[in-house]
Amino acid sequence: MTTVVYLLEHTVKGLEDSTKMLGIYSKREEAENAINFLSNKPGFRDSLDDFLIDEYEIDKICWSSGFG
Repeated sequence: MTTVVYLLEHTVKGLEDSTKMLGIYSKREEAENAINFLSNKPGFRDSLDDFLIDEYEIDKICWSSGFG
């Protein structure tokens, strides 16, 4: 059985060091609920398009080539 998690981040484009790792969720719906909760908070409400949910498989290398 493959286990998948959802990583929620917020990155404001053009701002150095602006990436915030907000949480890791077992369901996409939970990550979306977190976005809804944070969307009216300072630091997030002016950049709603900068939330990102990435899907990852547990115990799997997600980037295995292209180093250098």
